[in-house]
Amino acid sequence: MILLFAFVVVIVILTLSYVYAQNVIAGIESSRAMMAFPKEEIRNLEYIRTNYRDVLSEVNPELQELCAKNGWVCYVGVNKIEFKSVEVDYCEGSDC
Repeated sequence: MILLFAFVVVIVILTLSYVYAQNVIAGIESSRAMMAFPKEEIRNLEYIRTNYRDVLSEVNPELQELCAKNGWVCYVGVNKIEFKSVEVDYCEGSDC
């Protein structure tokens, strides 16, 4: 009976440690995703959209080239901002 009870306690402890390890891994991954989210880059795209609305057709090719050098896909339109990287797929506007 003692061995059976010890076996049950060991199974419960192993299950709890497995659940705890999964929670730690999930927390690390979610914090990594939050740190990788490009807040400043998206704010810069919003700034370009609001302040350079008249010349977006001229600015967009240069912007796409600069973003491509960092491994991103960027597009700024009159009603749309699009930003894509390995971790993030962000789209704002009416055409998303």
